Amino acid sequence: MLANELESRSVKAEIETFTKAESFFYCHGKKPFSAIFLDLDMPEMTGFEVARQLGQNGNCFVIFVTSHQELVYDSFNFRPLNFICKDPDADVMKDRLHMVAGQLTDALKQEKTVVLENREQGRISVKLRDVTYIESNSHSIIYHFANNKDTIAVRDSIGEIEEAYRKFDFIRVHKKYIVNLKYVFNISRSNETVIFKSGSELPMSRGYKNAVDDALTEYLRRK
Repeated sequence: MLANELESRSVKAEIETFTKAESFFYCHGKKPFSAIFLDLDMPEMTGFEVARQLGQNGNCFVIFVTSHQELVYDSFNFRPLNFICKDPDADVMKDRLHMVAGQLTDALKQEKTVVLENREQGRISVKLRDVTYIESNSHSIIYHFANNKDTIAVRDSIGEIEEAYRKFDFIRVHKKYIVNLKYVFNISRSNETVIFKSGSELPMSRGYKNAVDDALTEYLRRK
């Protein structure tokens, strides 16, 4: 069912199955998985125990799958992407998986790695999910990151970046700024600003206002 869902969304994926946590962790250690559909009832280690160990060994999206609906609230401690309750009705399961596959496809968009290069720092690989906004400053493009990472300045065109990153949920808000919708809380039409979840703000040009509003609304609906 998952393979069919991803194929219908033109997502190329390698899918592997495991019945023991030990063999899963061995493979995950050699080549980390992007997402894991994790049953809660398993021999040796429960799904929650696997998720707890995953939290200590790198990032990946976790979707819990179980017939125990009463455990859905306990799963929140592990911040899963979602929780699928098993159902004997195949159509119901397909509907649930369809919704989660949509969320996963959106989330995986920003797993894309880009290589930035400048004279001072050389080549640096970054994931788009870590970029909060991109700024045009004179002849440089400056990447700003979450978690107070250092900025990276490169030679590039903000117009070309706008086109390249649009499909990854980045939107132009000003002649100088492109923002990652993942970090946007709202926009202020009266003040003409973009408000980030962190509380910081950036100016928004009047000409971009409607496009930004539409893009943010569509993004929030998908989420």
